[in-house]
Amino acid sequence: MRASLTAAVLALAAVATSLPAQAETPGCPKPNALGVGRTVEIDTKGGPGFGFEHYKAIDFLQPKEVVLTFDDGPQKFSTESVLAALAEQCTKATFFTIGKMALGYPEIIREVAKAGHTIGTHTWSHQAIAKLKTPEEGKDEIERGFSAVRRAVGGPIAPFFRFPTLVDTPAAVTYLGTRNIAMFSTDIDSFDFKLQPPEQLVKGVMAKLDKTGKGIVLMHDIHKNTAKALPLLLAELKAKGYKIVHLTAKEPVTTVAEFDQAIEKDAKGLPQIGAEKPVSSVVRTIEGTAPPEESQPPAADAQKQGSAATAAETAAPQAALTPVPSPATLPSTLPAPAAPVSADMADVPSPVTTVPSPGTTASIANPEKTDGATETGAAVPSKSLSQKAQEVWELWFGK
Repeated sequence: MRASLTAAVLALAAVATSLPAQAETPGCPKPNALGVGRTVEIDTKGGPGFGFEHYKAIDFLQPKEVVLTFDDGPQKFSTESVLAALAEQCTKATFFTIGKMALGYPEIIREVAKAGHTIGTHTWSHQAIAKLKTPEEGKDEIERGFSAVRRAVGGPIAPFFRFPTLVDTPAAVTYLGTRNIAMFSTDIDSFDFKLQPPEQLVKGVMAKLDKTGKGIVLMHDIHKNTAKALPLLLAELKAKGYKIVHLTAKEPVTTVAEFDQAIEKDAKGLPQIGAEKPVSSVVRTIEGTAPPEESQPPAADAQKQGSAATAAETAAPQAALTPVPSPATLPSTLPAPAAPVSADMADVPSPVTTVPSPGTTASIANPEKTDGATETGAAVPSKSLSQKAQEVWELWFGK
């Protein structure tokens, strides 16, 4: 009897150890969230290419590893919903942002950065590089895109680039190499620009992933349907044992002064992030009951904080950034991907390294709840504009 009981215990132990371990994600409020399985750092020297649809030299993903990428944003509502879905699962993605869109919605792209996602670029206006008349026009699209996105973010971004329609040119590939900017194609195209139910979109992505076993997934955060499908996709990835890989860059991109200045014309003098004054420094109650927001720091203190921040930014390796424009518009429907162009990079050394972390998953900050709801679903008061402005101020300059 005792021998049989011992054998049963040993058998159960063997089954338990054979099951995949459920890694905890530090700082994540949701038990058993998808999280981040691995964070890698990419050395972009020489302009390496990633994504087997075009660049086959570097294969850094392990079986069951997935990189989530989103193109063409930011966009009101859809990008915000994508961010909420990623935060719910405590996971990370890479956003290939269009310059005009970033300048049009700086508050949204700053939320992307604040949430810890990686931000690359996708040209200035989504023009297909291969269809431009001269290499100089392609250079202009690339550099304006980097200057605009960095300007809108108000901080460093990654030297990561994805060609519109996934079509490169030899001249553009060579130029990106001289600028030490990595190029990203894809392994799994979600084709989320096509009208289809969210469930069908997820089914298509999972079928391709199950066939390849891993890969970089291409989606677009400008589509509401993608935002609806993302929670379903993340749940399916979790259920099937896939792990998310978060891409980071060894060094931030260095923009070109000529294009930084050109972007300022598009910014039309709108203030840079952190330059906003607290309301109390502009309007002060001198008779009657003052509103709560007037309890903010005096203007003199705010100026001291602003001076300290300016000095710190000047000391940084990158040049200080400058304003944000009125919302720029793009065609409501972006061009569908054209036929792939192969551009292998056989001589490029592997630039990817796994970033050391305390556990098997990357440490992720606790995502903030949106106004109006708690984890239990109870309503909470919405924040006033002045309160939100104060939070932005404190985020960048401290209390």
